[in-house]
Amino acid sequence: MSDFRSVAVTGVSVMSALGRGAEAQLAGVLTGAAAFNEVLRFETGLRRVRVAATSPDAGALEEELLEAVTTACAEAGLTPGQRASTPLMLAVHGRSEVRALASRAGRIYTSACVSASTAVADAATLISRGAVDRVVVAAGYLVEADQFALFDAGRALADDGVVRPFSLDRRGLLLGDGVAAVVLEAGEGIAEIAGWGRAGDAYHPCRPDPDGRGLSRAIESALKKAGLPPDVVGYINANATGTSYSDASEAAAINRVFATDVPVSSTKAVHGHALEASGLLELVLTIQALREGKLPVNAGFTTADPDCRLDVIADAPRPAGSAYGLTLNAAFGGANTALLVRAA
Repeated sequence: MSDFRSVAVTGVSVMSALGRGAEAQLAGVLTGAAAFNEVLRFETGLRRVRVAATSPDAGALEEELLEAVTTACAEAGLTPGQRASTPLMLAVHGRSEVRALASRAGRIYTSACVSASTAVADAATLISRGAVDRVVVAAGYLVEADQFALFDAGRALADDGVVRPFSLDRRGLLLGDGVAAVVLEAGEGIAEIAGWGRAGDAYHPCRPDPDGRGLSRAIESALKKAGLPPDVVGYINANATGTSYSDASEAAAINRVFATDVPVSSTKAVHGHALEASGLLELVLTIQALREGKLPVNAGFTTADPDCRLDVIADAPRPAGSAYGLTLNAAFGGANTALLVRAA
């Protein structure tokens, strides 16, 4: 990327059921103790599943998003004038309660589980090409009745209350709160967005390509943009939701790109699936893990799946062997993203 400007992360803010701040997120996923509890936010008596990773002190979504943006900008050291002139890219489900904030956003992303990661990729593209000097990306999802009912009715939720990514006995995903914001700027910061890639499966409206061709192309694109070989990657924070087809497809994609094993885990097993916000929550977690040199455990893992032949971080956190990590996301419709980050 010698012809383009480097893209740095200079400020972050994040909250989930694990707490507030990047340190709280990493501490939670390093323990491997899942944050799922009975949902008290709305009635679940008629549902198959009644648990999610909800934060007891979460405010209204728009309030949480505003706080995240304010905190991230403060961490980046932005002046009021700089903040006022900085574009905002917002990834949300499109609910009316964020209408006021959405009206101030330059772009709004509602492309399901790749919303936030797509926003990061777009922001990085603008900065690297010199179109803007900085962008704030914010994303939020707080578990609510409509999406909970949809995933429950579709039998996508784990009916035993445990998320087991890549495990043979996985039974589905569980939802979780997530609100995050990052400031991306040209130059240096706490981490670099070294590469980014996007690709579609063009395979099925819901099921992913079993050979992982779309996601593998996204990974290859991110590496190519960074001008780096696959062997620099020392950790993959996988999309792995704990669902049968998705996890197997992702494993196939990883194995198409990497000739040797790369440590892999999915932090969704602890904080849940934050839908539109998942890409940003997991990006912040990946950056924090690489900065601290501690790779999160793949919680809930019990039995290796022959269809998911990966180096899963199964028992305890591992020391990081590289400053580079990938965070992967995928969505219904065959959308795939890969973000390659380097801890500073």
